[in-house]
Amino acid sequence: MCLTNLTRNAKNQTNICIVITFFILMIYVVKMRNMHKVSKCPSFETMVSKETNMEDKCLVDYVRTTRLSYPSTLPYNLSTSIDRTNLVSIAPDAFQSFLHDKDAPWVDALIAVEIFVPKKGQRHFLECGALDGVIFSTTLHLERFLEWTGILIEADDRFYRDLKNTNRKAYGVHVCASRTPHPSMAIFKPSPIYYKMMKDGEKFTNVNPGTGYVLNEIIGDRNESKEHLVEIQCVPIYTALLAAQMSRIDLFVLDIEGVEIDVLKTIPFEKVDIAVFMIEVYGKPKLEIRRIHDFLNSKGYVFYGRFEGGLHPGDEIYIKSQYYTGKEDKVKIQNLNARDTYNIIIGKNDEEIKKEELEAFDQITNTSS
Repeated sequence: MCLTNLTRNAKNQTNICIVITFFILMIYVVKMRNMHKVSKCPSFETMVSKETNMEDKCLVDYVRTTRLSYPSTLPYNLSTSIDRTNLVSIAPDAFQSFLHDKDAPWVDALIAVEIFVPKKGQRHFLECGALDGVIFSTTLHLERFLEWTGILIEADDRFYRDLKNTNRKAYGVHVCASRTPHPSMAIFKPSPIYYKMMKDGEKFTNVNPGTGYVLNEIIGDRNESKEHLVEIQCVPIYTALLAAQMSRIDLFVLDIEGVEIDVLKTIPFEKVDIAVFMIEVYGKPKLEIRRIHDFLNSKGYVFYGRFEGGLHPGDEIYIKSQYYTGKEDKVKIQNLNARDTYNIIIGKNDEEIKKEELEAFDQITNTSS
């Protein structure tokens, strides 16, 4: 009897081992198949040459796994965001105004979003041409004070490294925005950034950092030395949105020095909900500005206004027509004081905001390089 029980137990244990081994083998086979599938994805260069569709899974996975950084959970680290060798004569008050300029168009964009666009959960931004995430940032204020999140796109290696170090609470994507509805490569000439800060009481004049510009197809057209050129991977805006799994944008900031209309034309507006555009048009020919205006109008956007002052001269704001009708809604804002409205939205007064910005200034200037 005992022998029979031992035999049965041994058989049961053997059966259990067989079942466990089978499941382990199945898991291994599935993993190997998945690895095999991943290995079948072509290189980025191949996807460029084949003009891969911007929604292609391999392209989206490539961006997500190699070009995307996730929102940081660490405290902000503004001290790493400026190259002090290019920093000239910063005055505390000037820095405070620079980092938090209430007269800049982004304030009007914020007010436009808050007044006209219904809030559906957390607010999202997309900033294309984000630099280091602090200097000239249009979205840092929204993130710090209103807990927005979103996507920061920056192509330049130097600025993207600094962007990651600032611990922004948003996705970072290290690419340039493609001018075509498929991945591409662009040749850039990096432009050394130079922040010319004015002394106390002076205003900023024509400050434009400019991370670089796209050269013509034939490099010789501009007589540039090849040793000063860099080649950068570019993907369509929609690919970056898919990689970050984001389909609704409350504020899209576009500042890419001259190829805005081409980038806009790659966006499948029927697949992504973008409420408000803020587009830099400073220095652009009138015909180019008109092309942007006509294109966005054809996609159902209403021109809200153009702003010439502040630190963001020549930015235009467009609102999706379902949120903004134009004449009727002008009444809502014509008597609003931008500063007072802004303070209400932020929930802080001028003194509280100034104190926080001066603390940020101290953090940057008191940290050794």
